[in-house]
Amino acid sequence: MAFTVLTLAVSVNSQQASTVSPVSRTTLQRMKSRVWTDRNQAFDRARELLASGNLSPSDSDVLKLGIIQLLIAEDARANVPDDEALKESARKTSGKHQAEVEGEEYYPSLINFVVDMNDERAIPTLLGAMPYASDATGALMRFGDKAVGPIVGQLKSRNALLRASALEMAITMEGRNESVTPARIREMLRSALPDPVSSVRSHAVNEVACLDDRQDFIPILEKLARPIPCTGKGAKTTESTETSFTW
Repeated sequence: MAFTVLTLAVSVNSQQASTVSPVSRTTLQRMKSRVWTDRNQAFDRARELLASGNLSPSDSDVLKLGIIQLLIAEDARANVPDDEALKESARKTSGKHQAEVEGEEYYPSLINFVVDMNDERAIPTLLGAMPYASDATGALMRFGDKAVGPIVGQLKSRNALLRASALEMAITMEGRNESVTPARIREMLRSALPDPVSSVRSHAVNEVACLDDRQDFIPILEKLARPIPCTGKGAKTTESTETSFTW
């Protein structure tokens, strides 16, 4: 993802230095603002310029690249690593910051716009949008083979939502791509079952339950379902089980 951001940034900066108009250059600069309302307004301005039909091919392409780059940045803000997310949730969020988070309603619109662009250069940023928009997953499916590698790569993401979304996408693509074989899907599931985040583990368990050969997973599932001693008020008399399974 970092490589993609750098590549797009170099491409955009290169075009800015050549034939890009002052209006487009200003719009691109505002997309980099630290204030989300400025980024939102810049995105709206870029859409207006692209819809006008009055842009040169160079301006049109550089604005499209700028929008893709903008979505990559917003994905990064949304998909923080699991450990950072835990630290953030443990801290009290200021009212101002909370208001900004709740006000970022342009994110879905940004995703939809990039989806409609149908641009292969947007594959990396659509990966980051998978947990938040079904349109993003649909677009990745349309890109077919070109999206398989990046999707599977997200199984190692440091963000739990991305790992779960990538697993679901990979399973959906089974049989549609020669590299997504039943054996590989089962390997992915075995890797996801001991995930440190419960939501990813639960997602993997649900997928396993739909397999014809789910009996093969019983040993690892039994290990995951071992009783966990309670540490609360009832610790002396009761035990809790993390997960139970019915076959």
